[in-house]
Amino acid sequence: MARRAVADWFLIANPIKPVFIRVNALSSEMHSDDLHILQRVRPAGLVLPKCEGIDDLLTFDEVLCGYEDRSGWPPHSVSAIAIATETARGMQRIHTFDRPVPRLSGILWGAEDLAASLGVRSLREAQGHYKATALRARDAALFASHACGVSAIDAVYTGLDDLVGLEAETRNHASLGFTAKAAIHPAQITVIHQAQRPSDDDMAWAQEVITELQDGAKASGRVRGAMVDQPHLSAARRIKLLSSSK
Repeated sequence: MARRAVADWFLIANPIKPVFIRVNALSSEMHSDDLHILQRVRPAGLVLPKCEGIDDLLTFDEVLCGYEDRSGWPPHSVSAIAIATETARGMQRIHTFDRPVPRLSGILWGAEDLAASLGVRSLREAQGHYKATALRARDAALFASHACGVSAIDAVYTGLDDLVGLEAETRNHASLGFTAKAAIHPAQITVIHQAQRPSDDDMAWAQEVITELQDGAKASGRVRGAMVDQPHLSAARRIKLLSSSK
């Protein structure tokens, strides 16, 4: 029923924005049936939960290549987002995401399923902050994303009524290098978009660095009393890019 409803909506809505459809994990008996949706619609991508290392992603890729070939679609035209920290095994294997994979467009880390995998109620403290176990998963997914050259997607914020906490967490994790954040309710979307934008001070700093280094013509320089060089120029360019894309 759910599969049919998703396909029917896709055909009727004809969405302009890229749509990703979440399927069941490779280990699920429902996984193969989920992929049959590709016989009716062509989404921008699929979200693969409980992805336990790059081998799972490559297995997923091989199956999708078959669908693309039979449908006459270009190779890797359906991209994939891997949720890579939802199980203990996934945590043990996340280091295998160490190189670009053509189909992969993002890595999302997840704390809720990881808590279940560890047999605990939550990986957050009573005040809402993540426990050390979750921070390890978060950081591992962040490094894996950048190693693969794909979007680093932050985990959901389950406090539906706590938009202040959502904004604070989004800004904090964006400052670490996360380029997106998953939402579980429409009310969260605007808050996430606003919090993901570089601050005015970040933008001003980025422009100062680009100007000081003459957009790469100078090897090093001085901005706000601190030495800046090519790594800072790369960061400044990324900030400018993020500001124009949000």
